[in-house]
Amino acid sequence: MKKSLYYLLFLAVCFTTSRIHAQDTSDETLSPPYLLTQKKYTFTGQPLQWFNCGWRFDFEMRLGDGPGWLQFGPTVYFYKEIYENEYYSPNYYYDGNVLYHRYYDEYNTLFQDPFSKMRGYGLDVNYKRFINSQRSFYLAGGLSFSHFNMEYWGRKWENYIEDGLQYHIYRLDYLTQYINRLGVNAFWGYQVPYRKAFVLDMFWGLAYRHSFSDKNKPSFNGSMISYGYSGIVFLTGVRWGFGIK
Repeated sequence: MKKSLYYLLFLAVCFTTSRIHAQDTSDETLSPPYLLTQKKYTFTGQPLQWFNCGWRFDFEMRLGDGPGWLQFGPTVYFYKEIYENEYYSPNYYYDGNVLYHRYYDEYNTLFQDPFSKMRGYGLDVNYKRFINSQRSFYLAGGLSFSHFNMEYWGRKWENYIEDGLQYHIYRLDYLTQYINRLGVNAFWGYQVPYRKAFVLDMFWGLAYRHSFSDKNKPSFNGSMISYGYSGIVFLTGVRWGFGIK
């Protein structure tokens, strides 16, 4: 299994680096009408990222007059649990990296390990190349980086002084886990060939993610869409926006 993962990473990196340096400056197989359908720069959003508390906006630039494009995809993440009152008592807490439920309620609308607040950011850099004369089907690959601040309820030891004596208490408190995540992307897609400035495409593929965090705290890696997940994940999405020039 590890050999397969390393092989996937090797192919994705080789594909990305070789295509960026290819310097595609012409494509004689395209007829003039199709050359008019693509702009020099595009700005698009990915609405499916909203379901994972992320707001991603892609900027793409065409490399010369050929079928190659360079894509930059910054993402901002944010989620905050809404408390009904100031005396809110969470229905979960972590003891180290073990999750406990205080009440019998396993349901989580995020489909992830529970937390109270999350902030984060990320950046994907991909090389994209159209593979047919209409410049509608494409292959793409690249690298990604993300950082997350996960705030949650957990137990910890705390010292305090009373009557000149030092005491230790194991109490429930609001704690933070920091996660850094690296990834490699490999996907293919279909971009509708419009003559106007409108851009719409759909893509599917695979990626490998590896997360780094404090092993003494919860890792938040319960599912494939979790922020601290390590392993192979499926990629899919819709991009829509506009092009200029």
